[in-house]
Parts: sequence; C-alpha cells; structure tokens
Amino acid sequence: MKKRAWSLGMATFKSVMHRINSNQAGFSYVEVLVSVVLLAILLVPALQALNTGILSNENNLLARQLNLRNKMEEVLSKTHLVLLTEAESTGNSTTSISAVFSDPNDGSVPDRRLVNLYRFDPVHNHHKTKPTKVGELHEEVIHVSVYYESEGTGSALVTLAGGWW
Repeated sequence: MKKRAWSLGMATFKSVMHRINSNQAGFSYVEVLVSVVLLAILLVPALQALNTGILSNENNLLARQLNLRNKMEEVLSKTHLVLLTEAESTGNSTTSISAVFSDPNDGSVPDRRLVNLYRFDPVHNHHKTKPTKVGELHEEVIHVSVYYESEGTGSALVTLAGGWW
C-alpha cells in the first residue's frame, strides 16, 4: 500500500513538473477573460447591496438627529419661567431627568428621548446650585440637553436657554 501511494504521489509530482517545464506555465487568455467576466457579474449585486445598506444607515441616523431636534424645539418653545420651574422641580441636578418633557417610560416609545434641565452659571462655566434673586429670574440661564436613553449623554443635543433672549 505504501509503495502504491508513493508511486501515485511521484506520478502526480512528475506531471506537475512536466507542466512547469513545458510552455503551459500560466493561465490562458480565455481563462482570465472568463474569470474577469464572472467577477464583474457577481460584483454588481454585491455593490448594490452595500450601497443600499449604507444609504439606509445614513437615513436612520438623519431621522434620529431630526427626532432629537424636534424634542429640543418642543422644550425651547416653553417660556423661561416654565423651564426654570421644571429644573427646580427635578432637583436642579446635572443628572436629573425631566418627566414632563422626556418621552413616557411606559414602553410606548421604542427609543426614549430624555431631557435634562438645570441652572447654569455661564460666567464660571459650571452647574449653578444657588438660585438667583426673584427680581433677577430673567438673568437665569438654563442648561438643556436632549438625548436618547439607549445612547447616553455622549450624543446629546445641548444648548443654553436664557430669559433675556
């Protein structure tokens, strides 16, 4: 059995060596042409599928950004006093969530948008803990951020809202 396997291996080796030593060392023109045509035919649907996937992802991202902008516009359409009152009622914290402006947490919204409001000190660029005097409420600046619960604050839309603009 070993002798036959050896002779079979030697015969294959000799035929390969014979082909290498002869003029038939490369691919023929027809073989190359057929492979290029097959590649072109198979590449077209693959590129179309890739293009469709990229476009749908871009549309989804654009729709999500517009959805956040809509929520931000909805919040900013309220008066300064309403925003200030809501910031105070949620604890005026950088992590507190406004139940009034955020999407409901009952599972009816697949990707919940959260709204965070707190008083902000633009002079010192940080969270403001002490309230302003009653006569100076129009000078109070509110930090407003809107983001998706699933993504966290890293992709939040953020702005400042003041009573004087």
